Amino acid sequence: MSSIDAYKKAAAYWNYPEVPYGPALRELIGPDDVVADIGCGIGVVSQFMAPLCKQVLAIDKNEEALEALRKDLQEKSIDNVKPIHARWPDAPQEEWDIAVAIYHYHFGYTALEIDTLLRKTRKGGLIVSQGLKERESFHEEVRQELGLEERVTGCVGSCYVRGRLEQAGFQVTCEEMVHDFGQPVDSKAEAIAFLRHQFRLDEGYEDKLSEIALDYVENIDGQMVFPIKRFNCLLRFSVPGVFES
Repeated sequence: MSSIDAYKKAAAYWNYPEVPYGPALRELIGPDDVVADIGCGIGVVSQFMAPLCKQVLAIDKNEEALEALRKDLQEKSIDNVKPIHARWPDAPQEEWDIAVAIYHYHFGYTALEIDTLLRKTRKGGLIVSQGLKERESFHEEVRQELGLEERVTGCVGSCYVRGRLEQAGFQVTCEEMVHDFGQPVDSKAEAIAFLRHQFRLDEGYEDKLSEIALDYVENIDGQMVFPIKRFNCLLRFSVPGVFES
C-alpha cells in the first residue's frame, strides 16, 4: 500500500476532515468564495471544501500528490477544484477570499509568507499546526526498539505564527483541537509496510519489523489501528472589519 493510499484509508476511517474541522470550515466558507488550500497534498481537504464554495485553488509543490488529486477529481466528477503546482508563497493566482493551510509544515514562518497571505486574502482563513503538546503515538517506542536515532523536535510553531499574523494586522483567535488520526491496517504485512514507510527503513529491518509490528496495533471495533492522537492549534484569522457585525 502506497503512502497516498494509506493516508486516504486513514482519512476515510476517521471521517477526516469532517472530524474535527468540518464545523470550522462550514462556518468560514461561503458559496461564492474562492478558497486557497495551501499545501493541499493529495487534496482530501480540497475535495471536502468543494461543495461549500465557488472554487478551490489546490496549491502544492508535490506533483505526485497533485496527480493523485487530479485522478480523484476526474473519478468523482468534481469540477470546481483547480490543482496548482507551486511552492508557497510563489502562488500565481492574484487573490482569493479564504486561505486554508492544514498541516502545512512551518507555514507562516517568514515575512514573505505572511505578506503574501495579507496581499492575496480578501477575507480570512484558518491554519492548523501543532499545539503545545506533541502527538501521542507509538513512534518513540518503535525508534527505541529498532535502535534508531531520537527525533529532534523544534519549538511549537502555532504561537509564533499567531504573532506573525497579528503583527501583519490580521485578527486572530486560537482553539485547541484534539483528535485521533491513527493508521488502520488490515494485515500484518500492511502493518509492516506502514512502519517501514514511517521510519524510512531498508530491508535490513524486515525481520525485526515482522517481530514487533503487531505489538503497537490496537483493535478498535474489529479494525487493527496504529493509534495516533494529535494535539493541534486551529488559528482563525481575518482581515480587520470583514467578519465584524
